Amino acid sequence: MRHKGIRILGLALTLFMLVGLLPAAVMAETAEPEIKTIYITHTNDTHGRVIGDDAPGEDGKPVDDGVIGFARYKGVIDALKAANEDMVLALDAGDATHGTNFATLSNGQSVIRLFNDMGIAAMGIGNHDFNYGFDDLQVMMTEADFPLLAANVVKEGTTETVFETNRIFEVGGIEIGVFGLATPETKVKSSPVNTEGLEFLDPAEVAAAQVAELEEAGVGAIILLAHLGIDEESEFTSKYVLDQVEGIDLVIDGHSHHEIPDGELYNDSLIVMAGSYLENIGLVSMTFTDGELTETATEHIDFMEAQQYEADAELLASIAAIEEENERFTSVEVGELGVHLDGEREDVRSKETNLGNLITDSMLAATGADVVITNGGGIRASIEAGMITMGDLLTVLPFGNMVTVIDVTGADIKAALEFGASDYPNPAGKFPHVANLTYELVSQDDETYGVQNIMVGGEPLDEAQSYTLATNDFMAIGGDGYTMFEGKEQLMLQGLMVDILRDYIVELLESGEPLEYSTDGRITVVE
Repeated sequence: MRHKGIRILGLALTLFMLVGLLPAAVMAETAEPEIKTIYITHTNDTHGRVIGDDAPGEDGKPVDDGVIGFARYKGVIDALKAANEDMVLALDAGDATHGTNFATLSNGQSVIRLFNDMGIAAMGIGNHDFNYGFDDLQVMMTEADFPLLAANVVKEGTTETVFETNRIFEVGGIEIGVFGLATPETKVKSSPVNTEGLEFLDPAEVAAAQVAELEEAGVGAIILLAHLGIDEESEFTSKYVLDQVEGIDLVIDGHSHHEIPDGELYNDSLIVMAGSYLENIGLVSMTFTDGELTETATEHIDFMEAQQYEADAELLASIAAIEEENERFTSVEVGELGVHLDGEREDVRSKETNLGNLITDSMLAATGADVVITNGGGIRASIEAGMITMGDLLTVLPFGNMVTVIDVTGADIKAALEFGASDYPNPAGKFPHVANLTYELVSQDDETYGVQNIMVGGEPLDEAQSYTLATNDFMAIGGDGYTMFEGKEQLMLQGLMVDILRDYIVELLESGEPLEYSTDGRITVVE
C-alpha cells in the first residue's frame, strides 16, 4: 500500500509539471500524506523485579546485564514522550505482581501503585497475578489507574466477564484498540483455589469477537495484550489464536518468557515479547499514513542501553519508602527455634542438612507430591537457635522462587539425582536435597560418585512410572542444569518457597515447644 501511494504521487507531480495547473479536486488527491508514528513500550513477566541492578560489578565496572528496574524504565518512558510529543503508549503483558518479597509483602499492591506512577496505560493479567487469590486481584484492580484486561475470564457457567475486556486509546489522533487474553493454564499454573468460580474461555473464540467489536469501532490498529506465550507444549498459545483469527496487527505477549527483539511475523500479525524480569524493554513503532497503518518496527532496549536514561528520582524515593515499610515485616517473629539450622554454603552444596530437610519437607506438605527435589544453591544462610523472624527466612530463601509441581518419570528423577550429585564430594549449587525420597552416593573410583538404591516412600524407584515432583520454578525450567525437567507439564504452582516454609514452621510450633529438626539419613554415602 505504501509503495503504491508513492507511485501515484510521483505520477501526479509529473502531470502537474506538464500541464501547469490541475483542478482543485486533483490537487487534493496529490496533497502530501499525513504521516504519524506512535511508540509502544512493552514489558512482560517482570515478576516483581522493581529494583534495578545499577551497582558496579566486582571489578568496579558497570555490569553488562541485569534488571533495568522501574525507576529507570520510567526514565525511558518520559524520554520517549518528550522526544515524540507524547505519542507513547506503555503496556504490560502480565505476571507483574508476584515473584519477589518487594511485591508479595503487599500482595502485589506496591507494584500496581508504581505502575500508576510510571504511566502504564494497560496491563494484561498473568497466571501469577492470581497467586494472592481473586479477592486480592480485585483489590489490585481498584488500586490501578489503568485497566487490567482479560476478555476471556468469566464467572463459571456464565458469559459474564470479570475484568475489562478492551480499551481504546487515542494517541496523537490515532485510535488504538487493545484487548486482553489470559491463559487458561492459570487453572493449574496458579493454585486452583485462586481461580475457584472462574472459567477461562477459548482465547481464539473470544479474540474473534473482540476484533469484530474493535473493527466496528473504527480503530486504526488492534493490539492483543496476551498472556499466552508461544511454548509448543502449551495448547492455547498466541499462535493458536492467530491461526484462527485475522485482523490483529500486533500481539504483545508474555507467559513463555521468550525474547523476540525483532518480532515474529505470523499469519500477517507481529508477535513481540521482551523476555522476563525487566531485563529488556520492548519498543514498537507503528507508522500511520493518512490514518492507515503502513509500517511496524520493533526492537529491545536492553540493560546497557537503558543505562543511558536517568532513573526517575521520585520513583526511586517511592521504592525506597516501600522498602523501609517492608522492613517492618522482616522483623516479624515466626517462632522459637531450639536448634541451629545448617544452611552453610559448603554443607548445603554437598550433603544432607537439617535445614535442607526442613525446606523440602515444607514443600512436600504444601503440595502432596510424590517426591521433592530442590537445589542446595538456593539455600543461602543458616538460622541460629532462638527466635526466628521473617527476615531470617528471607535471608535463607532470597530469590523469590516459587514451588511448582511437574509430571516426571522415574527415569527423570534418577537422571536428576545423578546430575545433581555428579560433582560430589566437591560443593555444587545443583546438589539435590530431597523429601519422601532416599538415595545413596556410591564411590565409583577415586574421584567420582554415582547414585544407587533410590527409594520413593520406602519403595524402589520405578523408572517407567510417572511421579509428581515438587521443585522450585528455577529448576522446573531447566535451571542449574536440570534440563531433564525442562518442558515437563506443570501440574500446580503453589506459591513462594519462603511463604510455604513459614507456614510449615508455624504448624510445627503449634505444640508450644521450640522447633527441633535433624537429618534422618535420606542421603547417605557408600565408600
